[in-house]
Amino acid sequence: MTALLQAEVELLVSVLKTVVLIDRKLMESLQCLWIRTSCAKQFCMSLLWLKSFHFLGSVLLLKFAILLTIGNVTSACNHSEISVTLLDVATDMIARAKLNLPVCSTSSSSSLILKPVDCEEVLRNGQTETGIYTVWPRSRVSEDKPLQVSCDMSTDGGGWTVIQRRGDFGRNKDYFFKDWNSYKKGFGDIDKDFWLGNDNIFALTSQRLHSIRFDLKAVDGEERYALYDTFWIDDEDHMYTLHIKDYTGNAGDSMAHHDNAQFSTKDKGKGEKGSSCALKFKGGWWYNSCHHSNLNGLYLKGYHESFADGVNWLSWRHYNESLEFTEMKIRPNNFRRSAVSEDTPRD
Repeated sequence: MTALLQAEVELLVSVLKTVVLIDRKLMESLQCLWIRTSCAKQFCMSLLWLKSFHFLGSVLLLKFAILLTIGNVTSACNHSEISVTLLDVATDMIARAKLNLPVCSTSSSSSLILKPVDCEEVLRNGQTETGIYTVWPRSRVSEDKPLQVSCDMSTDGGGWTVIQRRGDFGRNKDYFFKDWNSYKKGFGDIDKDFWLGNDNIFALTSQRLHSIRFDLKAVDGEERYALYDTFWIDDEDHMYTLHIKDYTGNAGDSMAHHDNAQFSTKDKGKGEKGSSCALKFKGGWWYNSCHHSNLNGLYLKGYHESFADGVNWLSWRHYNESLEFTEMKIRPNNFRRSAVSEDTPRD
């Protein structure tokens, strides 16, 4: 066998090995593409080179088979110029294909969650920017339907799913004074002021144990927070009963009073302690004879003469000062920043 033919045989083996390698890398990159758009160009380039490799491999294999069949090895020398050209082209293609292999970290492909259930899983998928994302809560009420959520990826490690926001967004002061069905389904603008919906909150918190954080801002610019390490609500059949405890923070504990309280609105609540409280204090909330917090009350923005019907937090600004901004956000209570940091893909 001539040296040139030997080189072609070795090249064919190299081509086939490279094809197998690219096939494997491309399959890994299919997962990478779900979250890493930077891989898309590399993926397409590699796919193009893979097709070329399949063609080149077939040509070389066919040529080698013909040479063996004829048995005239020396005839290869008569085509030395063509063979050298093929070798040069193949060598160049191998180099290009290897350069264009998508590079996605092992951790990102192995830990990729194709349908994140909340913002914590979105964060694990490498999405570190605060913004609007789609999640798929797993619950009998959500039926695996997609849900748009606002994700806070900056506060205390990120991964927070925002379930409520109040602020000066040009709404009427009584915009949150709505009926049961509105609070059940949710309302508002997800990137402004909104209530995510009691069914959605139930779906999110029924998946695993959650913490809840209240971020509060007064009209003078002072900010406080309250964190509860245990939070969930029951389903509609149980009036979205609130379960909340284990407070830490600097805003004071204005939610312990509401633990085990049922949700109430102006048109639905349990007896005198329910809808009458909602009517009196102008919101939908877990009223309990009646409240220490009223974050869905009237947006009065500052001091108000009326009693306790604003966006109030008793343990900080009491009953006659309505807060300027509030956010309620939830996150699995086993969240570990170090684990997310390890799993988060890097560019």
